[in-house]
Amino acid sequence: MTLSLMLSLTGIAVVDSLNPSLFIAQFYLLTTPKPAARISAYIAGVLVVNFFGGLLVLGGVRTVVAEFFSSISPAVLSGGQLVLGVVLVIFGLWYSAVPQPQAEPKKPRSLLPVHTFLLGMVVMVNELSTALPYFLAIERIAQAQIDVATSVGALILYNGIFALPLFGFLALFLAYRSRFTRQIDAINRWIQKWMPRLLKYGALILGLVLIAAAVQMWLG
Repeated sequence: MTLSLMLSLTGIAVVDSLNPSLFIAQFYLLTTPKPAARISAYIAGVLVVNFFGGLLVLGGVRTVVAEFFSSISPAVLSGGQLVLGVVLVIFGLWYSAVPQPQAEPKKPRSLLPVHTFLLGMVVMVNELSTALPYFLAIERIAQAQIDVATSVGALILYNGIFALPLFGFLALFLAYRSRFTRQIDAINRWIQKWMPRLLKYGALILGLVLIAAAVQMWLG
């Protein structure tokens, strides 16, 4: 895996992780008694759907993409990167940074870890319908024409970075517990206010970086 691909996946994963919808259910679970196990199960459910969903998409497009990219010139490849950058810029311009009314969190039938695992899967399946950054990351992996093992490693890298905020809030809870629980409402309000802005401007910045890299390839 090249450094360029790693940096690209890291940037996209950071943007993708800034999704307030992922934290609504987690914060609800944080208010329940002894939540560490059920939150861990929730995060596992999110990652299972995200990873295997990405693996299925990558497997479906890998052969077609490999054949396609092997037949075109580097100039056209840089054009594809330019298109990706423009798509991200358009997404950033379109995406509203105005905080939206908070949705009612999806609640599991019970608080057993197996049910919060299923809750994480349901939340992530719902989010995959709007997972533009993830699809861009999968396209980058397919375009790199790397072997299967390295592709799986790239998806693991992406999902690890994607899940960092979820694990981060769990770590904060384990470190501070009652103090963190008392601040959940304030933290939730902060996320509702700032995460959409971070997602919007992160997409804009990443798109501009991809555009600049494509232009540099053409000029170089």
